[in-house]
Amino acid sequence: MGSQTLIVMAIVLAALVLLGTGWWRYAFAVFAIRTRRMTVERLGLMVSSPEDIERVNGILASFVGGFNAMITRPSASACQALCDRLEPLYRPFAQEGLAMGYTPRHLFHYDPAQFENRVVKRRPEYRYLHYVGLGFWSGMRDHSPRRLARIVEGLDPLHRYLCYDGYGFKHAFFDYRANPDVLGKLERLQGYARNAAFQGVGRGFWFLYVDRPDMLTKQANRFGEYAKDIAAGAGLAAVFVYPDRLESARTLAGKMPVAWHDHFHLGMCFGLKARSINDVDQFERDTAGLDPPVREAVLASVRECDRVELQVRADADQDGYRRWRGRVTAWMAEHVEYPLAGLRASAPKSPARPAVPTSRR
Repeated sequence: MGSQTLIVMAIVLAALVLLGTGWWRYAFAVFAIRTRRMTVERLGLMVSSPEDIERVNGILASFVGGFNAMITRPSASACQALCDRLEPLYRPFAQEGLAMGYTPRHLFHYDPAQFENRVVKRRPEYRYLHYVGLGFWSGMRDHSPRRLARIVEGLDPLHRYLCYDGYGFKHAFFDYRANPDVLGKLERLQGYARNAAFQGVGRGFWFLYVDRPDMLTKQANRFGEYAKDIAAGAGLAAVFVYPDRLESARTLAGKMPVAWHDHFHLGMCFGLKARSINDVDQFERDTAGLDPPVREAVLASVRECDRVELQVRADADQDGYRRWRGRVTAWMAEHVEYPLAGLRASAPKSPARPAVPTSRR
């Protein structure tokens, strides 16, 4: 057997080994996001206190780490192991990045059923983040609103709206300051998808203007009727980033225009709801030290969010996400003192511990 034949056989064998073990995925490292580029300083975020800078930098690093692991690690279990090694505070952001990396990991082949089976159903406690991450990927690819609408077809009929949230977040966080007109594309989305996308814009604006609520308000007001959705997104981000420091979100809530209060309140509720399913034990630790009226308002709001989610899912119509948000907004306006200051006398009595479902179905 000639030397050339042996070389060819060795190359073929090596290729088979690489394909079989998944080590070939390390070639995708050239597409990885460089962590050093994703910092408060490099991105020019309006964050000044050392504690806030450390928190936001940790979030950015976790998100990038999840994405990079998804596209380069040989096995899916290795991706999850990396996420699970993080502190509970940062794991959801890594899961969001992991979901963002799903399509490139599968060589840009996308199937909604496979996405839900391989990503969402394996770790349902992070399901909200998974849909957001998928929408973020569409934003990174600069997909058109029509293309994004095709991507969400076949996904869970309630949670797929969070893809629009991720899409809006990407364009607000990365593109808005360089080109404010970029968010005009969100108005080409159909129906309530626009509202969901502007909720993502609100989360993006919160990160951009952490120290400048006046700037957040000014920028949100540019978008007319969608300013309230932006307020909801900002409320969600303020709570989700600081689940262990709820007072910071409540302070920001006090600086919001009165017309936005119900919507910022809704965002706070949804942020707490997400944290409650990410890690039940950590959620209980984070809320244990709250003043009793505040804790009671938090737990009651999460319970109501759970109840309405299950109810609209059982109704199984295409307007479920709108009705979920609308009903929770109305309930909080009637029963909870703003901002999560306590329950009104009209609030129904309920058990001390919230119902925290671990599965979507």
